[in-house]
Amino acid sequence: MSEKTEKGEKNKRVGTGVEGLDPLIQNGFLPGKSYVVTGDAGTGKTTACLQFLLKGLTSGEKAVYVTVDERPTDLLDSAASLGWDLQSFVQDKNLVILDAAPYFSTRAGPVKEREVDVQRIVTDLASHITRMEAKRLAIDPVGPLIKADTPSGRSEEQARLLIRLLQTQLQTTNMLSSGRTEDESSSVEEFLAAGVLSLRMFRQSDRFVRTLWIKKMRGTAVVPTEYEFNITKGKGIVLLSPYIESAAAVQPAAENGHRPPQTNGSAPTVEDSGSILQPFEPEKASK
Repeated sequence: MSEKTEKGEKNKRVGTGVEGLDPLIQNGFLPGKSYVVTGDAGTGKTTACLQFLLKGLTSGEKAVYVTVDERPTDLLDSAASLGWDLQSFVQDKNLVILDAAPYFSTRAGPVKEREVDVQRIVTDLASHITRMEAKRLAIDPVGPLIKADTPSGRSEEQARLLIRLLQTQLQTTNMLSSGRTEDESSSVEEFLAAGVLSLRMFRQSDRFVRTLWIKKMRGTAVVPTEYEFNITKGKGIVLLSPYIESAAAVQPAAENGHRPPQTNGSAPTVEDSGSILQPFEPEKASK
């Protein structure tokens, strides 16, 4: 491969999978960088992560999905409800779903002992990604990996370490979901990521409105505009026209955007000395 061709491949943008978004950010994300999709509960963060991975999977790439709050089986069901068959990608070894829930459900002891070992998490990820030569990674949500029982100062250190390790030890382009309500300030991972997509949902007059705002996109010339979107079967998030706020009062769609703690998981309980991320093994379809 010539030096010019190699440089062109390196600078080639990575499609987001969100219909209408790529033309707004110079045809996608920069390869090898980490991007955060943030918003309240129910705004479409998991859907955005799924679309990002599906864009690669349907183009012949391999991908890894790290789930913390949602069981892998529930994730597959959620995708199926939108018309996406993730099961086939898992069975063909093109998609690996890693379940981090057992790791969090077994943690106990003093705060210092309960801090997440970020280096170990990335090492776990690297082994899976290297083995399958994955190009895309989604972590949904990223918060528990950097904030679990961690003082605010340590949380910033954990987030900084995670973002740095993702970029230096992995060859993937990454999408990280982060829960945040409208009245909360930007999370530390938003400052560190290469880009931020901010989702929100609110009531306007007699209807609910979902919007996407390209809040930050390093190395990309973007116009700071908020766009309405729908979530449709078979497509997921589809951007519509720019949002124009009316004189009617805008009310948040949810009173509390914090995701309730969950400790469910499909993988068996693991000892802390073992692997943090448990690969999901789907049941074989009956003949």
